[in-house]
Amino acid sequence: MAFVEPLLTRLESIGGLSDADRRLVETLPITPKRLAPQDYLLHQGDRPSSSAVVLSGVLARFQELPDGDRQVVSFNLPGEIPDLHSLFIRRMDHSLVAITEAVVGLMPHDDIQRVMETSPTLMKLFWRETLIDAAVFRQWIANNGRRGALSGTAHLLCELMLRARAIGALRPDGGWPMPLTQQQLGDALGLSLVHINRTLKALREDNAAAIERGVLRVLDWDKLSKIAGFDPAYLHLKQAAVA
Repeated sequence: MAFVEPLLTRLESIGGLSDADRRLVETLPITPKRLAPQDYLLHQGDRPSSSAVVLSGVLARFQELPDGDRQVVSFNLPGEIPDLHSLFIRRMDHSLVAITEAVVGLMPHDDIQRVMETSPTLMKLFWRETLIDAAVFRQWIANNGRRGALSGTAHLLCELMLRARAIGALRPDGGWPMPLTQQQLGDALGLSLVHINRTLKALREDNAAAIERGVLRVLDWDKLSKIAGFDPAYLHLKQAAVA
């Protein structure tokens, strides 16, 4: 039962579940798998027979290039299913790796298909999850391609704060114990460590956002979102603003 709670929290953050839908999700056999930092869940080219819901920690998608370089194309938080698309696109075109200590829950494709075929609501929510995933990709492309370092970094911080709040990961004071290093943020944004450090310093000095002792705090949501040009609509969350 405990293994299914992050998934239920995620689904209810993007739609509504009836009691019957919740019970159906609870029938999914979920096998936990522990990952150490830098452990691969899936490699580019793999053909998985199950999809993984993140139960704790953070995973990252990497696009691996022929010369060995890697481009981070997403971070995945608890409740999210980063390889849900493998239900229908069998061959992985990217890799999934833990960037913190993490636990994932493996769900056989046959069982996911069973609950989707039983409940039209769950079919729509799982489909919506993949569409939101694609919407996040589009924003990350804009971060790396057209937004400058300052606005791109601000945009990523806005997004991560809303996604963390949706799964109940914020502290009572509103901060998020962010498990990402500056290097990892830089990799996601195509910025060097020096550049991301300088950019985060600028956001802190502008009293927009600060990362202190591993905790991300939004000091002024209106200011941060204005710097980012941030519109949370693409996340399709029930709650899409920060007080």
